[in-house]
Order: sequence, then structure tokens, then C-alpha cells
Amino acid sequence: MPHDHSCHDPACGCGHDHGANPVGPRPPVAEAPRPWRPAAHVRPLAVGIFQRDGQILCGPVHNDDGTIKGWRPLGGAIGFGERAAEALTREIREESEQEITDIRPLGVLENLFEHEGMAGHEIVFVLAARFTNETLYEADQLAFSEGDGPEMTAKWVSLDKARAGRMQLFPDGLADLLGE
Repeated sequence: MPHDHSCHDPACGCGHDHGANPVGPRPPVAEAPRPWRPAAHVRPLAVGIFQRDGQILCGPVHNDDGTIKGWRPLGGAIGFGERAAEALTREIREESEQEITDIRPLGVLENLFEHEGMAGHEIVFVLAARFTNETLYEADQLAFSEGDGPEMTAKWVSLDKARAGRMQLFPDGLADLLGE
């Protein structure tokens, strides 16, 4: 699908080589989410891999100061008694008001990490999926929000940049799981 490489943002994640900033732009103050801390227990998550031309759709992961630390596929927590594919469908609908189809498992990652000095532990079900609205694959971004947080922007980010270490993709190991 065609992609507009006229983006003038030096690190937007669009796949076009804009320069050396590996982590992406700072969002406008209105978009900066509230500070987040990992839960003090193992958290099961489902994330969706929506692909186009060597890119996947991801939302920003912010530091407390509002800078973008890296990118993570859209998705969220799996509720008790809910299957990963059901959770992904619900989360995408809640976050972006979009419907998805063709959900299939790609793998599971155990993510032990630290964010702003706090330890986190996630079991992440990685699922391939497609939007039912095919025009989303032609857009450069998708508005979404998590819970009652501010609206944010998901962008198509380059898997090659993540594999080369020029941008951080979360959870750790995701770029390797997705292969070449």
C-alpha cells in the first residue's frame, strides 16, 4: 500500500529514514499520558500485530517527562476467564473503536522490565490480526486512548529500525519473534 514519506518529523517511526533520533518525537503536552507504573503482580496481556510494508502499528511508551521511550503494539490486559483473542478484540474496540478479524497466535513473551524505577512482569500473548476497515492501512496514524486517559496517536513503525536498534520496540524480544 502507498505510504506518504513527506513526513517532516525526524523520528516519527514511519519507516522513512529521517535521521538519527531513535526514540521518536515528544508528543504535544495535551497528549502526554499520566505517569504509569507497572503492577506489583504478573500481568497477562494481548497485543495485536497489524502489518503493512515492513511496519507494524504501535502506540508510544512515555517516560514521566513526556518523552517517547519506545513503541508498543496496541492491546491490553486479559481479564479473568477471557481468552487472549477476545481480550485483543475488546481492547482494540475500546481503545480505537475499530473492529478486527483474522486473529491468530504468533507467540508468547515473558517480559521482565523496569519502568521509572519500578519492576514489572508481563506475560504477553502476541497475536496477528487485521482491521476490518482496510482504509486504516493507508492512513499514517490511528487515534486511540487507554481507559480514561488522553487521546494518543499510534503510528506505523519500521521493524527494520527496531531490529537495528534505532528505536525501542516493547515488549523486549518482539522484533525477534516477528522474524525477518
